[in-house]
Amino acid sequence: MANPETKPDQKELTRRDFIRQLGVAGAAGLTAAAEPTSSASSKSNLYKSLDISQSVIVTAGAGAHRAERQAARMLRDYIRRDAGIELPILEAPATGRPSIIIARHNHVPAGLSIPLKAHAPAGAIEGYTIYLEAETDLPPRIWLVGGSGRAALFAVGRLLRWLENDQNGGAVALPSGRTGQLISTQPRFPLRGHQLGYRRTPNTYDAWNVDQFEQYIRDLVVFGANSVELIPTLDPVEPPSEIMPLSRWEMNRRLSTLLDSYDLDVWAWLPNEDWNSAHPENIETMLLKRDRLFQSMTRLDHLFIPGGDPGDMLPETLMPFLEKTASVLRRSHPNAGLWVSPQGFNREQLSVFIQYLQEKQPDWLTGVVYGPWVHDTLANIRKEVPARYPIRRYPDITHCVDCQYPVNKWDTAFAFTLGREPINPRPIAEAHIHNLFMDSAIGTLSYSEGVNDDVNKAIWSERLWDPERPVRDILVEYGRVFFGHHFAELAADGLLALEQNWNGPLLGNPHPRQTLARWRRIWNEAGLAGQSNWRLQQPYFRALYDVYVQERLKGETVQEQEALRVLSNARHNWPKNTVQRARTILEKRYSTPEIQMMRKEILELGKALWESIGMQMSVPLYHAVGEGRGAVLDFLDIPLNNRIWLLDSMEAALHQSSEAKQVIELEKLPRWTDPGPGGYYDNLGSAAQEPHLVRGEGWELDPGFVRSALDEFGGDAPGYRYSWDCQASTLYDTPLEMRYTGLESTARYRLRVVYNGRFHALMRLHANNSYEVHGPLRGTVPPSQMEFPIPPEITRGGLLNLKWEKLEGRGCQVAEVWLVRES
Repeated sequence: MANPETKPDQKELTRRDFIRQLGVAGAAGLTAAAEPTSSASSKSNLYKSLDISQSVIVTAGAGAHRAERQAARMLRDYIRRDAGIELPILEAPATGRPSIIIARHNHVPAGLSIPLKAHAPAGAIEGYTIYLEAETDLPPRIWLVGGSGRAALFAVGRLLRWLENDQNGGAVALPSGRTGQLISTQPRFPLRGHQLGYRRTPNTYDAWNVDQFEQYIRDLVVFGANSVELIPTLDPVEPPSEIMPLSRWEMNRRLSTLLDSYDLDVWAWLPNEDWNSAHPENIETMLLKRDRLFQSMTRLDHLFIPGGDPGDMLPETLMPFLEKTASVLRRSHPNAGLWVSPQGFNREQLSVFIQYLQEKQPDWLTGVVYGPWVHDTLANIRKEVPARYPIRRYPDITHCVDCQYPVNKWDTAFAFTLGREPINPRPIAEAHIHNLFMDSAIGTLSYSEGVNDDVNKAIWSERLWDPERPVRDILVEYGRVFFGHHFAELAADGLLALEQNWNGPLLGNPHPRQTLARWRRIWNEAGLAGQSNWRLQQPYFRALYDVYVQERLKGETVQEQEALRVLSNARHNWPKNTVQRARTILEKRYSTPEIQMMRKEILELGKALWESIGMQMSVPLYHAVGEGRGAVLDFLDIPLNNRIWLLDSMEAALHQSSEAKQVIELEKLPRWTDPGPGGYYDNLGSAAQEPHLVRGEGWELDPGFVRSALDEFGGDAPGYRYSWDCQASTLYDTPLEMRYTGLESTARYRLRVVYNGRFHALMRLHANNSYEVHGPLRGTVPPSQMEFPIPPEITRGGLLNLKWEKLEGRGCQVAEVWLVRES
């Protein structure tokens, strides 16, 4: 039940109800009215760097809002951590000492009055003003004046992002600037938060205790986050895993109370994984479980129930169940909102869901969530959902492949080593994704599985506050808070460089080496104390890993080329001798002294990250729940060439009945990608080798690839060709297309394809919208080449358009395509 001692005053209740009451019209009004503003006084009010090492922090004491008291403690604790200075928290300024005063428009420490220009922005619930009063006979005063209690948290966060700390010298200062109003700002969006799920699947969170959660929540607040989404369990006796310090039930209960002490909104993500369609009578049991959970939580502002992914329920069943759930929820938390997403609905189910909202417009529903695996664009969902329901975004900022916003044109070597959930600072991409769709929603609570996406969280939080904020400025402040002001600029550029490492083909890319040099400089200059900082360990790890993969790729590519040259001359040698020579080349593990040194350092950093922040980068070593959950250490030695496939294929060739046939099979291997004279080959899924792929709108307009083709990665078994483990892919009803021009009008062509991919889609293929190349068909397991004739009249005009259409599955996926000109 809600704690009566923490019941907000009427002003705070209005703020907490704001999101629930806000429809699209309200969101549009907020967009126009809440542009962040800042101003400075006249040029005559310049000051040099202001030393605040001897300052006191002043609050209204018992009259202060609980979030203001937490803000004061937060300011004190960060300065103590970064500068080794303990600033006292008082209820009045101390004689002769500078003051940092935390106040609200109607709650001021006794004996003080807020300067006229220091008042918070009018009507801004979460807005604040930072004002430097330094022109009187009194010691300087920094005023942090908020429009509500928790606005003090964001004001303190902004101040911390400005301060320059010196741990060695025991000093902390406000950099040079102007007196008067330093900033007066309010957030563009009312919802700014991130999911912190204490369950078995994350790569970090499940190893944390309450103190670690509190510190990370404070770090999110520094960049303006006002909400946290928990992932509770319905089972109060579910035992903790071997690395969990508390049971999930107990941790959820404590985090709810902790978040309330900061007056941050508490969300819960609660999929209907206990639904059993074979026993629909279990609805009442489900409701009883939820009632018990809701009562255990001190605070619960909003409940988000996805329609699927996981916990799939048909909309005809889901919506009546949600109505009952809303009633149970509001017994314990009368003002709590209930939200639903159409995740996992197919096109027909999505139509049923939209029709329900349009016709019934239920009062018990607060809003709609747009997350991964929604079968339409956010803009279209906003048009279809009644205006009374605000839309919240639920972007996946934690994954790189098999996700809502995959890395665009990622090199296959990165995809197969770093995988789905690596350390992934993507500041430019995340800022673009935020701004591209921001006007269709009232804000965001991101999907996260750990701190691998820590930089992305800061980008989203600050862009939700101010969408026009330059990315590098955000990163400089990130560097100042988490690395120290001496490294702020270097760290900002280093984080941008890590993202640039992933642009374009890895072979021949100069950026990884340059990026590693940046981070190695910071690493060495930081010394042992700085090297214990997990936020420094992470980018240094990634910089090393990127170069390690690049160096291995260079060497193993040469190895494969040498083996293929041997195989191409099979007819001039005994087949067994040819295979033995090629096998000797391929089975030698490629390494250099530098690669060995980097591998050792990467493993040491993986251990350091486990010890410093509980990051689980290996299944056997550090309890990662699976290979796709950030276990990048387990992929340090996987082949970066077709070694396994070639070895298996050579062995199979030797089982042919005659030497002549053995030679034929062996010489096919180096010619695998050769389409012959006048032909074309595309390795779909490899960005540099798919010239005939029609990409559609492309990443810049469609980063979720709802209407565009993307590069997918993932096969079904070890030993596949790398060209099978990457595919061109489209989602839902978007066809996959290829286009050839300049074909010979008198030539006859045939099509050779390999189908593979995690969707195992049933597809049909048309040519030039007039000829069915094949009807419903799936790929084989293991993958194999399939050939289809193209009638000469189809290509007589020199043009061939291929269009695959999905009949079953999530979308179309094609691995390799040859257009072969027949002799």
